[in-house]
Amino acid sequence: MPTDKDYARLLAFRTRLRQFDHWSTAAAAEHGLSHAQHQLMLAIRGHRDGDGPTIGEAAAYLMVKPHTASELAGRVEALGLIERVRDPEDSRVVRLRLTPDGQERLSRLTKAHLEELRRLAPLLGEI
Repeated sequence: MPTDKDYARLLAFRTRLRQFDHWSTAAAAEHGLSHAQHQLMLAIRGHRDGDGPTIGEAAAYLMVKPHTASELAGRVEALGLIERVRDPEDSRVVRLRLTPDGQERLSRLTKAHLEELRRLAPLLGEI
């Protein structure tokens, strides 16, 4: 049976998560991006190999349907921050990659996120 302390720790953890998400949304906006656009760019850069994710893989990272990820990719592509590239080994496969401008913007935003996470780490450790 959960204790009062368990409920308080769960509340504190969920509150910290929402605070970070709120901060992250504002940080993305300061860099000219929506929260979803930032998350897509992070999914592209954080993908396990250098080829870049497919729309389906990006959709899985973002927990959205592929058509939603495709529409989002189109908006970020229109900003000049990502590009769609045919896979050199299978031309039927299209992968997403950051452009140099996208890499630069994501790098600045990631630096800010890492600093915020370092600030929050002690607070999360208390939970």
